[in-house]
Amino acid sequence: MTSADPPDEVRYDLEESLDLLAALEDARDALTDSDRLAVVAQLEHQVAVLSRKLGFDHPSGGGDGR
Repeated sequence: MTSADPPDEVRYDLEESLDLLAALEDARDALTDSDRLAVVAQLEHQVAVLSRKLGFDHPSGGGDGR
């Protein structure tokens, strides 16, 4: 029987994390282009958190690490 409560922790392997990060960045870019600032700000925070966890907070060469 499964619990209705969310898990305490969710793990992604590196490939899954990179796919998620790319999707979040694409969504952020699309929202930026549509002038939805509040949504972009929230999404940008999530992208930054995931980027830090993946070690991309200071990519060599600058830019967004892609």
